[in-house]
Amino acid sequence: MSISLDKVERELARLWSERGGRDARPRTLDLVAFCATPDELPRVRAAIVPLAAKRPCRTITVVCYPGETPSITARVALHVDPSRRGEPVGEDVSLEVRGAARAWVSSTLRQLRRGDLPMHLWWSGDLPDDDRLFDQLTEDAEVTLVHSADMDLRDLEQLRRVLAWRVERAAFLDLNWVRLSLWQELTARFFDADGVAACIPCIDAVSLGFTPRPGSDDAAPTQAALLAGWITLCLGWKVDGAVWGTDPDGVRVATAKRPDGSPGRVRFVGDDRPGVYPGALHTVGMSGPGVKLEVARALEDPLALCWSGEVEGECVPSQCVRMGVPEEPKMLARALDRPTRDPLFERSLAAAATLTRAVAPLVGEEEA
Repeated sequence: MSISLDKVERELARLWSERGGRDARPRTLDLVAFCATPDELPRVRAAIVPLAAKRPCRTITVVCYPGETPSITARVALHVDPSRRGEPVGEDVSLEVRGAARAWVSSTLRQLRRGDLPMHLWWSGDLPDDDRLFDQLTEDAEVTLVHSADMDLRDLEQLRRVLAWRVERAAFLDLNWVRLSLWQELTARFFDADGVAACIPCIDAVSLGFTPRPGSDDAAPTQAALLAGWITLCLGWKVDGAVWGTDPDGVRVATAKRPDGSPGRVRFVGDDRPGVYPGALHTVGMSGPGVKLEVARALEDPLALCWSGEVEGECVPSQCVRMGVPEEPKMLARALDRPTRDPLFERSLAAAATLTRAVAPLVGEEEA
């Protein structure tokens, strides 16, 4: 049942009373999930409901609908913990925003905030262009979460700029970066051995294989670009002014500069793999004279990551590990466990945005 905003607190108090009072555990945060369209609502709810069952908080889901008459109405409920026999553990507020009432969202959220608890904003979906509401909400939030896997490649540069404006007073976290942590760990593991680490200057080519996103004409998905930014950063490659081209096999290639000034090539290889979701990585390779290193999903089991290598004069053991299913509730919980700035993410994002700028310019910056 929809209620007016002035009845939200009264209705929540009634629900708590019916369940025998209020939960004794202190609330830790307000989590605001913003859906620019109703299409984003199912996945957002699928993520925040299990999260809120384990983390005492007030969740506020904002969903924008078209409409000629501007209005904001609310629905309220209590989050429950199934492991505690359905005991209520938090508060759930859903806002239906219609038409021009979108401009009222920021002030409405300020009214629904719980005292001085920190506000965590999850902006689902794509980044907007020149959106005052996005600016207002990120200004009010102590932590802003995005999922760059939802975005177009050009949004990496836009996200980089947003971080530059906001980063001194708030943290920005990317669920896509959380998803890449195992790829980073396994790639870095090659260089634990001194003999392999000594070969880093020899690497002159990086290859990232991914399953293409249907209908996308981007040179690469954001996940591949973000990992490429991290790898080029670790290798010390200069990505300013990277030159893009296409190899004879149709693969898009960005050419950067290695520390010695020679070219370093980053190949983005779109290749469908069974069981690998669109936009996701399935292979990461690095090579050069006397060195070839690879981390890849097993063909028979896409949740198994295997790494292998050939380095002249060195023994590189092969091994496989099983990765978890990339579920958004788990990634959201991991991001909220450490809601602080991540300088490595910020630098890797900047490198990814710079590397892909030539093939993914912002609106209005395209070549005439």
